[in-house]
Amino acid sequence: MLLFKLSDRSYSLRSNLRLLVFVCVLPATLVSGLLTFSTYQLRRAQVEQQTVLLGQSILADLERDLASIEAGLKVMATAPELAAGNLRGFHQRATDALPTGLAYNYILTDAQGRQLLNTLRPWGSPLPMTGTPPEIARVFTEQTSVLTDVFMGPVVRRPAVAMGVPVKVGEQVVYSLNIGLDPARVQALLDQQHLPPGWLVAVLDSSGQIVGRSRDVERYLGQPAVPELIAAIALRDNDTLLSKTKDDVSVFTAYTTSKVWRWRVVVGAPRAVLLEDLLAHLGWVLCGVVAAYGLGLWLARTISLRVLASVRELNDAAQALSRGEEVVLPTIRLQETEAVGAALLQASQAMKQVKFFAQHDALTALPNRLLFDEVADRNLAFAHRRGHTLAVVAIDLDGFKTVNDTQGHATGDDVLKTVAQRIQAAIRASDIVARIGGDEFILLLTEVDQAAAMDTAERIVEALSEPYPQVLAPVSASAGVALFPRHGADTKTLALAADQALYRAKQAGKRRAVLA
Repeated sequence: MLLFKLSDRSYSLRSNLRLLVFVCVLPATLVSGLLTFSTYQLRRAQVEQQTVLLGQSILADLERDLASIEAGLKVMATAPELAAGNLRGFHQRATDALPTGLAYNYILTDAQGRQLLNTLRPWGSPLPMTGTPPEIARVFTEQTSVLTDVFMGPVVRRPAVAMGVPVKVGEQVVYSLNIGLDPARVQALLDQQHLPPGWLVAVLDSSGQIVGRSRDVERYLGQPAVPELIAAIALRDNDTLLSKTKDDVSVFTAYTTSKVWRWRVVVGAPRAVLLEDLLAHLGWVLCGVVAAYGLGLWLARTISLRVLASVRELNDAAQALSRGEEVVLPTIRLQETEAVGAALLQASQAMKQVKFFAQHDALTALPNRLLFDEVADRNLAFAHRRGHTLAVVAIDLDGFKTVNDTQGHATGDDVLKTVAQRIQAAIRASDIVARIGGDEFILLLTEVDQAAAMDTAERIVEALSEPYPQVLAPVSASAGVALFPRHGADTKTLALAADQALYRAKQAGKRRAVLA
């Protein structure tokens, strides 16, 4: 009877230990699942931020290129032959001045859209009566520069875009001077980008037609973007969404619109990469749960056997006492065990690391644009209450692309790390510097006036223009400075003003700091 009861207790003990193992493993399983989901969400936010930053960087490059074309075209529009009505002489001047490579021709049109001269045709040759893009009419009605959508050039018989500027005699616009551009000019800009595997970049004109694409451009040039993207850009100038490419690939999409030309840069990151990461995490979690449960069952069996062995020895001692025999106390075999929190600690460390890289640049460990904007907004609110002056400094390296092209990206990465160290050494602990693009950095200088801000910017320019170890090509820096509240009351406005000042510093010869 005693042995039967002992057997019943053995079964109950083992069942309870199995339940205990399950209850102990369950919280770790739930925490691991939540951690996996949180990691996926953070990674997705990081990817979306990267698409936005990449789109903004490419759009800035595109706008700089279009601005240079517009400037050259406006210079041509002031030719004395046009003012004198000497179209034959201007035809020769335009033919000689036509840039080689990615520009087709110069065309002069009147208010009715009729071509008066075309450098692809000899002077006096018959010219097409139709084919002038309708957008060119805005040159006369609005007296402003115009960038057309993609159209089929009536002379070159190939897809083209055109930019037109007004030609004035007195205050009246008498002609539109246009330059025909090969979409390959946009494609050359996209080909310079170093995209992560599977990423896609496209440039759309104001109607949503594809002007350039980082792959298969010949197949999709001139075609409209996918409907969900067309619908989105009709509502907002800048946004992110989940969509599909023309190849039917699901991507996280970010688009940015040029306020001047209404063209858009669209960046897509494949969703499959994140799903693969999620499945990999879930696989590791499942393996960990199975391993933990199996180990728990083994420990439960070992503990139950030790408990039952001790109970049997105590039972034998009690029976010996009832028989009047000598009682020998059993040896206690149970060992105390402690719950292991290594998995939760590791999860906490992993969460901290994920959060850090969501707010910092992985190469230089500097804050990224997301963290910079957050800190800058707080400082601006404080400065507004206290009446302090702040400065935002935009910095861009000169000659950095040559380093990448001649000595490789590893050397370029070393240069960027050194740049981060030199900037941090040149600013105060209360200031903040962030890396926002390939070789683009932005600073927030607290409690500075114009003289101090310009002095700091110039010192940084000089520090960044010093030689870099093992780098053959000369590298320097240019900076643009914007002051709060003089040049703007919010982070976005100040950053734009600083970027425009940076652009003027580049135009003025580089290696200098310019005030907005």
